[in-house]
Amino acid sequence: MKKILGIVVIMTILTGVLFAQELRLDGYINSGLGVVTKENSDGDNVNSLKAFGVDSEQNGYRFRLNGSFTNENRNAGIRFRMQSQATLTQVSGTANDAGAFAGARATHEFISFPYMSGWVSFLDNKINISGGIIEDSAWQTGDFWLASDSVNHFAGLGALLKITPMDGLVIGAGAQTVGRQGGGNNNTLARNLSNTPELEDARYSLHFGYTMPDVFRFGLSYKPESDVGGHDTGILYADFRYLGSKDLTAVVAASLNRLGEDFSDTGEIIISQTFGYRMDDFSLGLNAVQFLFNAENDDTGLMFNLWGSYAIGTVVPRLDAVYFVGGNSTLNASATTWHRKGFGPSRNSDVSVLSVRPSVRFNVSSRAHLEIGDMINIDNFGADDGNTLSNSFYIDLRWNF
Repeated sequence: MKKILGIVVIMTILTGVLFAQELRLDGYINSGLGVVTKENSDGDNVNSLKAFGVDSEQNGYRFRLNGSFTNENRNAGIRFRMQSQATLTQVSGTANDAGAFAGARATHEFISFPYMSGWVSFLDNKINISGGIIEDSAWQTGDFWLASDSVNHFAGLGALLKITPMDGLVIGAGAQTVGRQGGGNNNTLARNLSNTPELEDARYSLHFGYTMPDVFRFGLSYKPESDVGGHDTGILYADFRYLGSKDLTAVVAASLNRLGEDFSDTGEIIISQTFGYRMDDFSLGLNAVQFLFNAENDDTGLMFNLWGSYAIGTVVPRLDAVYFVGGNSTLNASATTWHRKGFGPSRNSDVSVLSVRPSVRFNVSSRAHLEIGDMINIDNFGADDGNTLSNSFYIDLRWNF
């Protein structure tokens, strides 16, 4: 933690020095605590206490600091993210390890830079070139399930060309030598920095996005198979959003994973729909996800998440209900997590989960909130051989700065 505070002090000093040249900082810290009740192998209930962040979907805590610096002419700059979070196991590595480059490492916490890149632009920002550890959300999907993966699967060490030939149209092409790991691994680089893949084995990506204001948005991102570590398989994301009403959210997104010669045998397709409607202080939403597998013995998974909330001043009660045919809860699994996407496909249609989560959010300020909730899961719901009950009564705090 001392390392984190030291870096924060340095960034604060830099803010004072470079304020006139558009240095911007923001971020958040998220953590929480839950009393978890689960059945053990003998069928007895076992109570435990665990620290977990619902918003960040991370064990223990997550601290994130984002920064950007733009020159006076606004045609060049840098972007970076510093991140620290707890990890369940010791992080091993050598001085040449990608994680060592990403920052200090310790048994229970470490610091990384999930992205850190410089950029230059030409022709009134119609052409933008960035290099370094790249992450770009210009083509992120807008749904409930795929949004974070549609960014993470294209992040890594390399370069990205972004072209905006006309208002609303954004085209991109990227090349990388090293991929990036997911949030559970603190978004560190996936391989040793000395990795030099042959030209045909590098990771490439293509992106397309078009937005017609107040009508719709359509996006595509594609990455063929590569040999650079991390997410090596070929993958395609597609996203369509209706933008005709400010009170209505309507998104359909999809991903096709393991694209290549073996797609017919091992391919995975996820189709995600997100709908929401806001009327004054009342909000109602439905998230639905379909998991389709080409593997011969894998069954389809169908998840439905209906939720509603009502704001009473700064207090917002909410109720979530999830039914997942062919799914498991991560609360009942060894991971013991209770975020709102805390479910996964079991690939067995005989295994299902039913979940109910009442919660109350207290917006203590415009930048901080506290949530108190109770997540109740029934795994193997409706199965002939009995079901398994798990429960987490939790508090969760997030502070944005």
